[in-house]
This record gives sequence, structure tokens and C-alpha cells, in this order.
Amino acid sequence: MLTISVNFCFAQNNFGPKLTAMGSNNAAVKDIWNLNGNPSGITNIQSPTLAINYTKYLVDSELSNQSAAFVLPFKNNYVGASFSRYGIAEYNEIKAGLALAKRFGDKLSIALKGNYHQLKINNYGSTTGFSLDVGGIYELNEQVTLGISLNNPSFQKYSSKEVETKIPTSIQLGGSYRASDKILIATTISKDINSFINVGFGIDYKLLDLISLRAGVTAKPFKHYAGFGLNYKKFVMDMAVENDIHLGYTPQIALAYAF
Repeated sequence: MLTISVNFCFAQNNFGPKLTAMGSNNAAVKDIWNLNGNPSGITNIQSPTLAINYTKYLVDSELSNQSAAFVLPFKNNYVGASFSRYGIAEYNEIKAGLALAKRFGDKLSIALKGNYHQLKINNYGSTTGFSLDVGGIYELNEQVTLGISLNNPSFQKYSSKEVETKIPTSIQLGGSYRASDKILIATTISKDINSFINVGFGIDYKLLDLISLRAGVTAKPFKHYAGFGLNYKKFVMDMAVENDIHLGYTPQIALAYAF
């Protein structure tokens, strides 16, 4: 039972409602919540920005994810910090990270992020671990952007021998295409070391300056996503719903403010 629980709860990276609604296609899309995916995706932020997120897994009355992200830009450098807690009272996973990203000219962005992991199981105690993420984004032209990221490429594990599970290792490779001022299309090919190759497709359509509509789909596992965003001056609210054939619907909401 413990093994089943661990496998179910690992790799719950929170990409935020914008990226989630686009099918979690984060490899080549810039957003503050890419701190949890491709950290070089924070290099479009122009002023200090704070975001908070809440995700509710309807498959269980307690299961949820609470996350926060903060990015501080200065010149062509960006410092980002993230925190998330996933699980229930008896089982929870905490992940905190610190990222440093840098823009090289107008096209290339590179980032490195260090993560602290904590896993706690009632009656079994807790264990910790550390990992590194690296990512890069290259803007080929005004329409096409390419991105790649590696999460935990050194295959780090938790420190306790009682939990014989590695911190998830994955690679994401993708691109985005800005078809117009209103339409952004993104796709990602991702591979977790313990799962199949997954392909995703997502779209963001700016209906008005205030409202954006989003949708996405992934192949393995098959999921579909939808959501919207409201952008008013320095305040942003994003919402998304993820549909999984096993877990049902998972809604999430995030609020962000640019200082």
C-alpha cells in the first residue's frame, strides 16, 4: 500500500492554471509558474511578481496542492523562488526551489534551479532530498520559440533508505508558435524516466485584452484541459480544469500581482 501511495503522489509539479489549461505545454511558453517546469520561462517578467495557486483533486476530499511563486527581475537577470505542498494529512510532499535565470540578448534564455524535497508519511517519519533543474529557451523569431528543460538529470534520491524511490527525472522538448497577436500555439514532447513518451498540444486565445481562453490535450496519459485568464492592470487571475479518466476533474485557481 505504501508503494502504491508513493507512486501516485510523486511528480505532482504544479505548472499553474495558464500552462495547465494549455495541456501543461511548458517547454517553450513563458510564465511565472514555469519555475516548476522550464525555469528559463520566467524571463518575460518585467517587475517583481508574486503568485499563489490552489488545486483541488476531486477524487479525494482532502487531496490538494498549495503553491506560491515569486520572481524578481533585475537587468537581464531573474531570481525566482517557488514552494508547493501536495498531499493529505497522512501523506504530504513539500518542494521548495530557488532559480537563477539570465537573458543573453533578445533570443536566448538559460536557467538553473535548485530544489529541496521533503516527503512525510504518518507513522513512517519523513525524508528529504535535493535536485537540480536546468532549462533553456531560444526565440527563433517573433513567431517561433523553442525550449528544452531537464528536471533532476543527476537522478537524485531521497536520503532515507526506507523510501526507495528516486526524485522524478524528466526531459521536456517543445516549441510555441505565435500565429497572431491573439493566438499562441504550443506543443511539448516529454519523457519521464519511468513512463511513456508523452506528446501535448495547447492553445491560448486572447479574446479581449482582459480575457484569454485556453485549451489543451495530452496523449499518454490521455487528458484534456480547459481554462481562462483575466488580466486587469497589475492583477492576473487564471483558472483551469484538468480531466483524467482515472482521477476525474481537477480544478485550480491562481492569483498573481506585479508590483
